[in-house]
Amino acid sequence: MGFRVYGYEIILPGFVSPEHYFEPWKVHTVDPFPYFLTQIRERLLQRNLREVEPLAGKIDHDIDGKLAGNWFELDSNWYAGVDWHKYWDGRLSISPEHVDPTQWVFSIGHWPGEADGSGATQYLIVNPDPNPRNVDLTNGLVKYELGHFWHCTAGEPKHCGRSDPWDSSVELYARHMAKNVEELITGVALVQLLEDRLIKIEVLPGKKTDKLEDFTPAVKLYER
Repeated sequence: MGFRVYGYEIILPGFVSPEHYFEPWKVHTVDPFPYFLTQIRERLLQRNLREVEPLAGKIDHDIDGKLAGNWFELDSNWYAGVDWHKYWDGRLSISPEHVDPTQWVFSIGHWPGEADGSGATQYLIVNPDPNPRNVDLTNGLVKYELGHFWHCTAGEPKHCGRSDPWDSSVELYARHMAKNVEELITGVALVQLLEDRLIKIEVLPGKKTDKLEDFTPAVKLYER
């Protein structure tokens, strides 16, 4: 069970179109730690996995005219979606990982062929070059290979797995750093900015970047 703190006099600057979020509180989310008594706050921070400011994390990563941040499939009714039972289906986020923001995560609401029917998946961008913060109209087609990731104890990658959520020494470690790299690339994301707030996206499970030259007819448009 989680909780959030909202400051309705604050609008997060990292949502380029805050009016597209139908939950009115989302764009007012603030750091909860300052609202705790000092003793409680210090104890919570000792157990906090993230070691980079802001220690409570960040949900607004949009940079206008750049790839980084949240996107919505064209004509999918923005954050609300066209079908509440599959509200995630038209969403896309290309954002720093929440514990280790030096890593980038590609999170999409529809990944072809998911057995559970949800299609919602999150993958590590194995080599985020160019960095999504810098990708704009001048880059043209960008190819990112995607892999799985998990958190594990710092300095002990052999112990990777579902780690103790209260272990403050936990850090991000990616499967693609393991021995059999070739078997652990999940697929490729092809991305291209068409306008400052319009992109083309295609995900191709089981592919590698060296086998792909361009988008296929399955490409989709996302906006924000």
